Amino acid sequence: MNHSSRPRLVKLALGLTLGLLFALSPALALKAQWRDADVNGDGKQEKVAVTNLADIAFNAQGQIVGWYPKQVRGTDFNGNYSGKFNLVRSGVPLPGTLSGFNAPQAEFSQAPNGSKGGKLSASFTEGDGKLTYVIDPLFLSIEVSVESGSPRVLSWSGIGGSERPLTKWLTPGNTQPSETGSGKPVYVAWQQSPTKGYAMIIQPIQGFGQAKLTRSPSGDSATLEVTIPPAQVTSFRAYGGANEMVRLHVEKYLELPGLFRPDIWGQLSLALLWVMEQGHRWTGSWFFAIVLLTLLVRLLLWPLMHQQYKSMAEMNKIQPLIQEINKKFKDSPEKRTEATMKLYQEHKINPFAGCLPLFLQLPILFVLWKVIANYEFGQGVLWIPDLALPDPLYILPILYVLTTIASTYLSAAGNPDALRQGMIMNLVFVFIIFSFPSGVSIYWILSMLITLAQQWLIKRSLGDLKPAAANAKSK
Repeated sequence: MNHSSRPRLVKLALGLTLGLLFALSPALALKAQWRDADVNGDGKQEKVAVTNLADIAFNAQGQIVGWYPKQVRGTDFNGNYSGKFNLVRSGVPLPGTLSGFNAPQAEFSQAPNGSKGGKLSASFTEGDGKLTYVIDPLFLSIEVSVESGSPRVLSWSGIGGSERPLTKWLTPGNTQPSETGSGKPVYVAWQQSPTKGYAMIIQPIQGFGQAKLTRSPSGDSATLEVTIPPAQVTSFRAYGGANEMVRLHVEKYLELPGLFRPDIWGQLSLALLWVMEQGHRWTGSWFFAIVLLTLLVRLLLWPLMHQQYKSMAEMNKIQPLIQEINKKFKDSPEKRTEATMKLYQEHKINPFAGCLPLFLQLPILFVLWKVIANYEFGQGVLWIPDLALPDPLYILPILYVLTTIASTYLSAAGNPDALRQGMIMNLVFVFIIFSFPSGVSIYWILSMLITLAQQWLIKRSLGDLKPAAANAKSK
């Protein structure tokens, strides 16, 4: 490959990127709203609260018949819920029953809050009883309140999608939950597994003096029953979503004893989350919080990254000599290996020095993706409505491609094979970057800009980085 072929590679990378703009469409922020849809195929229209994080469907009796958490926020189901994961157990709506509630009058409203849409409210009234749900589009928790002039019983069933979900009842003063209980709990929870899948959590706010969690005879489910005293409001928070550490942290459930125990990846996520939240506390901006996090991570990795790029530059410089060795000893693998290692020793190169920093970065990027994808910023920057959503105008993916091309060009240091391999490898990541949360893309682009600066400093310190054979010919 000659020098004239390099611009063609750059044009090819940019052309493929622009083509993807029309082929891929990232999820955009949904405006919270009420819609009508038949979610369970019974021929009746339910009222559906549509938000970025989940769609929640109510029937005419004031029961939740569908609770559909979204794996990718901003996904619009467009009224098609067939095959979508439903937290509500089949045939057992939430609440299962509210005694004396048969044909209530329903009222659905929304508080104004600009383009994002404000809180959604659903009220069901019959006789002296009133059942109210309030849904905040920024959270997966909803507030439920019941008031009545006569005693009633509210039943709340467990979670769907699991044969035998974990059930937890935590009594005040204890740190370890039990599978059943009675009285007033600190919380009641159903989880598909200890640290994965989905969860539903009930946390009392007011009232809740008489409640009990009862397992079914088969043991595969459990139902919470709450006695509603007359002339007293009973209210609670109900969470339905991922049984995931960052999301539980956002919803203020992670601190509940015995609910969730983070593993080593969770502990690393909490560390990154703490740094990001401290940055937001200092700056008041999640964008600058991510910038500070990026600078801190790259500062810690600077020595290792410096060694990686230096090793890559020196390896590229001696590639022609390695090719000569391969040709000379093509029939003798042992002599080829011996001559190659001797060449590394002469040039003081460690061929494995560039691998460790790359492997260190990948888990950090993975954890950061999980943190930002599950965090609730409620804030964007410039043209980006929400840092947890992909860039709607594709500007960040284009910036990523440009910085990656520049970094590949610098690291290749005139080696056409390294340039070609780098371009091909980075083009694969283009397909992924379009679905990245904007916060992760910002982190990665800033990291690439720091990489460019670091590569330029290394190139300047090493002097002429032309391949060794080319240097020899020029003398």
